[in-house]
Amino acid sequence: MTLGAPSSRRAARVARSRVAVRLGLIVYSALSALLLLRCMVLVLQFPNSVNSVAAIIATTDPIVFPLTVVPGAHRSILAGLSLADVTAAVVLIAAPLLLVGRQTRG
Repeated sequence: MTLGAPSSRRAARVARSRVAVRLGLIVYSALSALLLLRCMVLVLQFPNSVNSVAAIIATTDPIVFPLTVVPGAHRSILAGLSLADVTAAVVLIAAPLLLVGRQTRG
């Protein structure tokens, strides 16, 4: 029996946990940046004929789509920005508040 085995298992578990947290932060920041870009593109009313604008809209459509089935979701808030777009951005920005609120002090 090796004395270093439990600590190496613990170290591996901590390393996997850190990798998972970092991957989660990367995905969260990418989604937040894409939704911010979508909101800017819609407010500034850039044409969809521009390839980068079309890519941003197409990439973020699956995020916003579930919110478009709600009645009134297509109501324009500011220029081309709809209620569904604003709701998606607010929900994504407010998501970390749930995690912060659930942390236990110990």
